[in-house]
Formats: sequence, structure tokens, C-alpha cells
Amino acid sequence: MKLAPQHVPFERLVDLAEGRLAPDASRDARTHLDACAACAGQLAQVERLAGLMRADSSEDAPRDVLAGAVALFGARPVRVNAAAGLLRRVIASLSFDSGSQMPAFGVRSGQPGASRQLLFSAGDLDVDLRLAPAAEGWAVSGQVLGECVGGWAELGGVEGAGEAARVRLNELCEFALPNVPAGSYTLRLRLDDLLVEIPNLDLRS
Repeated sequence: MKLAPQHVPFERLVDLAEGRLAPDASRDARTHLDACAACAGQLAQVERLAGLMRADSSEDAPRDVLAGAVALFGARPVRVNAAAGLLRRVIASLSFDSGSQMPAFGVRSGQPGASRQLLFSAGDLDVDLRLAPAAEGWAVSGQVLGECVGGWAELGGVEGAGEAARVRLNELCEFALPNVPAGSYTLRLRLDDLLVEIPNLDLRS
């Protein structure tokens, strides 16, 4: 089962925030937002950014300064061979938490017995994460949203635990890890040459 089907594309969220969608398309998007906390959180961020841009009163740099800056980058040789094979590491940032409207560096499980949905941003990708109490601890599952061609998810780092649990992403870039006992974990997602880390994932009642 797809965890987050038919999310509203980012471009459509921008058009919705700017009032450029046709009435039917706008109504369909609003209906989806009423049922999808992840998309609603992204729309709120888009609207906030649009408001900041409208209020921006700064002036553009002089044309010759801009041309000089562009020339500096264009003059540097591209070192394809040196960049090949390098692993990029990104620490994901929390952008939505169904248990709290306040972003935080660490994530706690909240009220006893409560399931939670978390949305993390990692560059051009988002990670839709689900935490749910289980018979023997916690169930952790999720989906990578954005350009994804497969990879694996790994949950490890709890004090006193054995080796990390690792599973491969399916064709929809979803994952469901084995149930884990309560504790503090780090979730790692390996996607081609990108390693996304979500540290301080605190699963405690």
C-alpha cells in the first residue's frame, strides 16, 4: 500500500499559493490538502516564503558585479573524475510533525500509544516518516518523496542494541523496518550517491 499517494506537485502548490490555478484545479487541490498534512505543511511554507519575497525591498546588485561573479564560476574547470564516486551526506531537517506544530532538532514519540507522521526535508527530497507503537516496541516506516531510483533504509544507534536493521526500498521508494525497542535511533537512507541521515529519532512512550 502506498503511504502517501498522489501528493500535490510542488509547482502546483506554488500556483495555488499565487492564485494561478483554475477554479476546478484549485478546489481539487484544497480537497487533497484537507486530508494530507504533508502537503498542507508544504503549502504553508510556500505561502510564508511568497510573503517574505513580496515584502523584500532590497535592491539588485549592479550589472557589472553580477557579470563578474558569473564569470568567476564559469572560469573554473569542471573536474568530473574527481567528483565521481563521492558520497554526499545530508542531515534532514524536520518540516512537519503531526504531534507538534513546532519544529525540533530531536523527535520524541509524544503521548503513549500515539502514532505520528513526520515530514523531513533533505535537499530536493522529502522523507515521509511514520512512527507507530507495536507489540514489541515501535514500527518505523516511510517513503522517499521526489526523484528516487531505489536504495536502502537503516535504523541503528540505540544504546545497547545489536547491529542496525536494514531494508531495501520498494519500487515506490517505501520502506518498513522491523519493529524496534524503545530508544534513541538514527535513520539513514542511502539513495545512489546520497546518504540522508535523520538523527535523534527518539522512540519512547
